Amino acid sequence: MERLDRKLPAAFLLLLPLLSVSGVANQKTTVSWCVLSDAEEQKCLDLAGNATALNIRGTLQCVRGLNTRDCIDKIKNGTADAASMFADDIYAAGLCHGLELAAGESHNGVDGISYYVVAMARRSSSDLSLLEMHERSSCHPGMRTTVGWTVPIGYLVNTSQIRVGEQCNFPRAVGNFFGYSCVPGVKDPQHDPRGNNPKNLCEACIGDDNDRHICANSHRERHYGEAGALRCVAENLGDVAFVKHTTIFDNLDGKNQESWALDLELEDLKLLCPDGTEAGLDEYEHCHLAAVPANAVVVRMEDKCRVWKFLERLQNAFGNGHQGFSLFSSVGYGGSDLLFSDATHHLQRVLGSYTSWLGPTYTTMLQAFECEGFC
Repeated sequence: MERLDRKLPAAFLLLLPLLSVSGVANQKTTVSWCVLSDAEEQKCLDLAGNATALNIRGTLQCVRGLNTRDCIDKIKNGTADAASMFADDIYAAGLCHGLELAAGESHNGVDGISYYVVAMARRSSSDLSLLEMHERSSCHPGMRTTVGWTVPIGYLVNTSQIRVGEQCNFPRAVGNFFGYSCVPGVKDPQHDPRGNNPKNLCEACIGDDNDRHICANSHRERHYGEAGALRCVAENLGDVAFVKHTTIFDNLDGKNQESWALDLELEDLKLLCPDGTEAGLDEYEHCHLAAVPANAVVVRMEDKCRVWKFLERLQNAFGNGHQGFSLFSSVGYGGSDLLFSDATHHLQRVLGSYTSWLGPTYTTMLQAFECEGFC
């Protein structure tokens, strides 16, 4: 009896490694995806169900996050494994939390590029140059946006047009630099809790048809968003609009029925290039402030390979929608860009670091904002 008691612990110890490996293996087959809305959660659940029905190796689990930063925290602490994020959030995830990327979106077959941020002006403005914008007027889609704020202000900082001593108070620096602007939302309590942001950053704004909601962070301000910034320049209320390269094309040929857009033609506008020259609207590939990276899937460093292999299996099954479920479509869910951007052509593996995906120009622009307490 005594000898049997001594053997039992030994036999049990032999089983422990097997039990442990089995537990790890089961855990490693599950990928937890952080979602931000009811619509995104439903698409995630449908994807999980369709993957199970086709016996795709691995299990997709859907985890609800409060916002993107909450998803970053969940990935960091292991409550979630992955989520697709915008470029600015990728930078924060990598810089502040040491997270990396497993896969990135490719749009229309152009690997890694989502869109170009351009400076658009009236062709009749012959004396304009991006190297000499001091006291000119500017139109921005919105406060704290990639197109309307991060990229153009980062460019001005990196070209030393905004004084170094003002870098950590960007609204004041921008207000001192431009003569007047429209930066919708710049006076909102969220962005201006002390009410100190310069008033001239709203002087090119026009509000709604009743002259209310001037500089509002919504479409009640008619110069809000991409089309609003373009309108600001088209109506001669601003010298330059910082917009996506597609903005003009999205508002021509009857796509925008507002009176200001109906008379607008391609020949009326031009691009201002970072070297001080100008170019046609179709020359954005070499005349832009930044090529903004497409969304990418944020993960912990140790999960780069595991998550990619799972995504590759999902893409092979559902990337073209032939299996009755489309990985890159949000139709039928009452939302857009759920799980991935609807414009995604395919996912590509990211072998390098998050900074290699963002690219040196875009990373440098984001570095200008670190003094604000980016993390």
